[in-house]
Amino acid sequence: MNFDPPCDKKEPTNKRWRGKVISMEDWVTIRNLKKRNPNLGTRKIAEVLNISRNTVKRALRSESYPGYKRKKKVNEELLKFSEFIKESYLLKKQKVSVIISNLRNKGFQGSDTSVYRYVNENLKESRKEQNKQSYEPYSTGPGEQFQYDWSEYKVRIGEEDRKIYVHCLICGFSRYRVYDMSLDKKQSTILSVLEEGFEGIGGLCKRIQVDNAPQFVSDARVRSLKWNKSFLDFCGYYGIEPSRSLPYHPWSKGKVENPFKYLEDHFITNNKFESIEDFSSKLKEFEKRGVKIYSCGLCMNYYNISPEELKVGEVGNAYDTMDMLLHTDVVSL
Repeated sequence: MNFDPPCDKKEPTNKRWRGKVISMEDWVTIRNLKKRNPNLGTRKIAEVLNISRNTVKRALRSESYPGYKRKKKVNEELLKFSEFIKESYLLKKQKVSVIISNLRNKGFQGSDTSVYRYVNENLKESRKEQNKQSYEPYSTGPGEQFQYDWSEYKVRIGEEDRKIYVHCLICGFSRYRVYDMSLDKKQSTILSVLEEGFEGIGGLCKRIQVDNAPQFVSDARVRSLKWNKSFLDFCGYYGIEPSRSLPYHPWSKGKVENPFKYLEDHFITNNKFESIEDFSSKLKEFEKRGVKIYSCGLCMNYYNISPEELKVGEVGNAYDTMDMLLHTDVVSL
C-alpha cells in the first residue's frame, strides 16, 4: 500500500492545527490505519491525512471520539428560579415539562432547552442518588386489596384560595382508581367518600389498606394496635378486612400515593376553578382521562403531519418520552 502524500499538499504546521477539533472521520481513519498497520508511525499517518503529528498522537490516545465539549455558561434568567426548579424536581419529583409550564406562569422568558440542560447538568445526579433507595414492589392479586388516602391542597376557587381535600381509592391489582373531594376530613365524611368509591368501582375487595390517621386507628403502636370503633364497624358492615401501613414503610401504600403526584402536576397546579362544584365536576373528568398519549414529533415532521392534525394525545419530545418511561407505572408502545 502506498502511503506517499499527494505532491501538491503541504504538511501543516503545528500552529495551524493548534486548538482544532478533529473530525470523527479523521479519528476513525487514524485508528484504523494504525490497527491494520501496527508498524506505521505517527509521522507517516500525519503525512497521509495532511494533519499534524500531535493530532495523530491525540487520536491514538483517545479510546472514544473526543468531540467538542461546550463550555458551561451561566444562564442569568434561570438563576432567578434555581431554588424553585430544585424544589420542584428533587422534592416534588415533577416532570421537567411541568416545571417549564410553572416557570412560564412565574414570568420565565428563557427557552425550554435551557431548563432541560440546567436540570441535566445540575440536578439529575442528585435525583439518581435519591432513587437508589429502592423497594421491592408490593403486589396483590385481583380483588384482594383497596388502598385509600387523601391529600390536602390549596386551590384557587373564584377569587380566593380554598383548602380542599382530595380522596383516592385504588384497586391494588388493576390500579383502577376513583377520586372524590371534600371540605373537611371528618370520619363521617371519609366513610361517605369510601361508600361512593365502592359504588364507583363497582365492587369490593377483601381488605382495605389505610394509614395511621385517628379516623382509622385509636392506638397506632405496633404492639398495641387498636382500630377506631366506628371504622371497624364500617368495615364489618361491608365485610372488608382493615389493614394499615406502618410509618416509614412507603412500599406498602405507594400505589395510592403516586396518583396524588400526578394529580398535583396535571390538575391542581396553575389551575383555577369557578366554584366548588366546578372543581368536583372537573375532578371527575380528570379521573376518566387516566391515560396520556404522546406522538413522536420527529415522526410527524417526517410524514408532514402538523400538530393541528393530531386527533389524540399531544406532541412529545425525547425528554418527555424518557421521563415517562422512567417514572410511569405502565407504558404501552
